[in-house]
This record gives sequence, C-alpha cells and structure tokens, in this order.
Amino acid sequence: MKKLIILGLFICIVCVAEASKPYQVSGKLKVPSDTLLVISVNTSTGVASKLDTLALQDGTFAFNMPDTTVVYSVGLICKPLAGDVNGLIAAMFNPIRLIVVPGERAVVTGEAGNYQIMGSEFYQNLRSVENQLKSYQQESNRLSSRVAEMEGRGDHVDLINLVRDSLKMVQNEISETVITYIKNNPVKKVSAALISYVVDEKKRTAFDMLDSSIKGGVMATYALTLIKMAEKQMAQKKAAAKIQPGMPAPQFTLKDLHGKDVHLADFRGKYVVLDFWGSWCGWCIKGIPDMKVSYAKHKDKVEFIGIACNDTEKKWKAAVEEHGLPWVQLINDENVNVSLMYAVSGYPSKCIIDPEGNIVKMISGEDPKFYTFLDNLLK
Repeated sequence: MKKLIILGLFICIVCVAEASKPYQVSGKLKVPSDTLLVISVNTSTGVASKLDTLALQDGTFAFNMPDTTVVYSVGLICKPLAGDVNGLIAAMFNPIRLIVVPGERAVVTGEAGNYQIMGSEFYQNLRSVENQLKSYQQESNRLSSRVAEMEGRGDHVDLINLVRDSLKMVQNEISETVITYIKNNPVKKVSAALISYVVDEKKRTAFDMLDSSIKGGVMATYALTLIKMAEKQMAQKKAAAKIQPGMPAPQFTLKDLHGKDVHLADFRGKYVVLDFWGSWCGWCIKGIPDMKVSYAKHKDKVEFIGIACNDTEKKWKAAVEEHGLPWVQLINDENVNVSLMYAVSGYPSKCIIDPEGNIVKMISGEDPKFYTFLDNLLK
C-alpha cells in the first residue's frame, strides 16, 4: 500500500510539472473571431499536418506542436464569419507566420494584419533583426507590387527591368545585413532562421558561417530546407533559359509502365507533347478529358507522352489504369529529374516539340489555350 501511495504521489508530481510547462505558442489577438485555424509543416519531414482548429477565449489561445523536438513552420488564420468566402480566401493568403522552435516560447499579439511575435530569446533576437530590416522590407514589398502592376498593364520590358534592378539592390542590402549578423552571431539559433532573408546564391555560404552546434542542432533541417529550395529555384532559372522556342529539347531516358527504357529521341520525326502531371494533382486529373479529346484528334501527327512527377510507381500505375490513359506513360526519375530539365514550376505543364526535336512552346497550368494552339499548329 505504501508503495502505491508513493507511486501515486510521483505521478501527481509529474502531471503537475507537465501542466506547469509553458506552451510553445500562446497569445492574445484582437480579432472578430472565436476560432483559430492552424496550418503547420514539420520541417524535418516536410509533411504538412491536417488543418487544426483552436478555440479563442476572448482572443487568447495556447498550444504545443505534435512533436516538440522538431522545428515547425506555422500559419495561423483567424477564421472569418460563416459564409464569408472572400474573407477566408484573403485570410488563407495572409496568415500569421511563425517558426516554432523546440525549447522556445512564442507569444503572438496584435491583429491578423498587424501582429507582433515576442517570447523567449529566439523570438526576441528575431524581432530585433527584423526591426533593422523593416525599412528595407517595406521598400522591397513596394517595388515587388510595382513590378506586378507593370506586368499586369503590359508595360515595356525595359521599364519593368529598371524596377526589377532596384528591387534586386534592396534585396541585396537585406541579404548583406543578415549575413553580417550571422557572421557575428554564429552560435545563435536565430541565425539559421535568418537564412530565409539571404539571396539564393549566398544561402549555402551563410549556412557555412554557422557554428557546428547550430549546423548539427534542431535548426539544421530548417536551414538546409531553405537552401535546397533556393538551389532548386536557381536550377529552374538556369534551365528556363534553355527552354525557349526554337531551342533543342533536352534529351532524356525514362521508364515506361513495363519498366522499359524510353528515349525522347525515339520520337524524332513527329510532333511530341510532353505532359508533366501527377496522380496527386487535382488540375491534372481535371484536364484528362480534354487531353483525351486532343489525343483522339491528333494522335496520327503527335506523340503524347505523360511524365508522372513527384509520384510513387504504385500510385502512378493505378492512376493510369483508373483514368484509362491511352498515350505513352513514363515516370520521372529524381536522379535524372526531367521536370527540372524542362524548368517545370507547376503542374500540369505541357511542352510541344517539333519533328526536328526543337521546342515550340511551353505552357504551364491547365489552360484551354494549349489545345487551341495545338489545333492551329497542326492545321
């Protein structure tokens, strides 16, 4: 009996200790909502969690992440009133963004469009640096908006490039300010997070400045993810310069449904349509009926080739069978990465290649203009 009492007291002490631990994220928001939507990505796995809901008690909230030992990228959305679709869309595009770091506490206050994140040392350091960058960031946002407006109006490319040059100068100022901070503070966890402000071509250099305790600590995966994304974007830009009308289409070899090697060169002498898609891609699946119509119309003159990207072999084959896709089906090989060779930035994307093996046109998204263009090309 005495042992049971001691065990019970021990359990109570542990429970009280756990309950007294501060939450990883807490705060108080001035918002006309009683519900907070929480979107999070585990940066060690890249897996996004399901959309969670959190009740606001007079604007206050508190929560811990599913795994308190890894870094999460989190978005908080104040749920609009029922039926306010436009409000929900606007909120989804402008969430409260924060990084949740093991052993640190974030305290969020203010309003959805004007919030502050304070808390433990990590967030205090982050706020301090972001305050230094505030004027640069405002100018960067202004110039980015101006570029978008000029592109929307169809302004001359030379005028747009002048604004882009000014934007690049501001972004370089931000980058150099952050690199100086990282160089002077290599042992701070926040230095790893600040790599997001460094221009793509210098991100890995900034990472190399970090102390070994940070490069081998909880922030490493987060920082390396930023670098991997930057290097992919740079590779896409480099590839995009080669994916222009009249240029030779990059050659490749991929496996078909039966595991047989298929070479792009095998189809020389006919028009070819490369369809970059995936079983996971809703817009790709939605566009299949139109692709089937186009295939039936042009199959004597055009070789349609589906290239499944970011897919597993099992899901790819199941999707091909389920949707009855009659054209050539290949699966992308990450070691070759044909989607990167063709600078694919979204799905679906289609590339038209002429009988001589040169690029005719690259079209991103499920766009009816693709079918109109192909019809006119083959008249």
